Amino acid sequence: MTTRKTRRLWTSLTVAGALVPASGTLATAGAWLGPDDHHAAAAHDGAVPSLGVLAQGGEGGEGGEGGEGGEGGEAGFDASRASTDPVVYFVGLDVIRAHYIAGLAAYLAGDLQAGAEMFAHGMSEIYVELEPALTKLGVPEFNDLLQKTGDLAQSKAPADVVEAAANAVLAALDGAERKAPGAATAQTETAVFADLLDRAALQYAKALRDKSGDAYLDGYGFLAAAKRRADSVLAHLKTDNPKAAAAAGEALAALAAAYPGITKPGSGVPEAGPALVATSKFRLALSGN
Repeated sequence: MTTRKTRRLWTSLTVAGALVPASGTLATAGAWLGPDDHHAAAAHDGAVPSLGVLAQGGEGGEGGEGGEGGEGGEAGFDASRASTDPVVYFVGLDVIRAHYIAGLAAYLAGDLQAGAEMFAHGMSEIYVELEPALTKLGVPEFNDLLQKTGDLAQSKAPADVVEAAANAVLAALDGAERKAPGAATAQTETAVFADLLDRAALQYAKALRDKSGDAYLDGYGFLAAAKRRADSVLAHLKTDNPKAAAAAGEALAALAAAYPGITKPGSGVPEAGPALVATSKFRLALSGN
């Protein structure tokens, strides 16, 4: 087996801070939550439902970005399972994808530093953890593509050059998806979609407290990655679980209101409660509650 190792990270860039436990986000939104909403919001209390909740009925801490360990950590992401669990594998790829979507959008909007930081996060926070699984599954190495995009952004290269580099990363992620362990079933895709919505909602709650735009950009990327899967997931749910399909639509609408664009709004923004409750209700509908 080929052994490969990511050569270096952009350590000069700051990495987004850890996302506080979801119980903290609910405390922030508590004034908004009505008595009928606390049951639904309980799905976000303590830890976000695991990736495996939908696929395997497990428990755990999948959810928002960051972690106690700082750089290199995506909270709850168990990279050791990525080579055998397709849900974990797809989420890992989509978290990278989310950072590159957000990074490119920020860069094209003229926020070069924020774009460069998003590219760095995609590599340092998840790719280095996912790389052993990629090797085991025979995915062609693409850490150089991630590195190149970040280097170009750091050097303030022309937007079209950075866009081409980022698109090469996104194409590599598409190729990596085809090497997933096991079948990419409708249930698998739904689990990934739900996880991304959770991440987007939690990052929005964090963004309302933070002065920096990191959390907002992260959440924008997670929502964009979720939207990529939305049509397929909704088509499946409308047939198999109409209640969950309706809840998914409500969650997407709440998050669209939270993320109207790539720039964090300065005032008049929705509170975190609607997005947190909507994603929680989607989880409950998926579980049959």
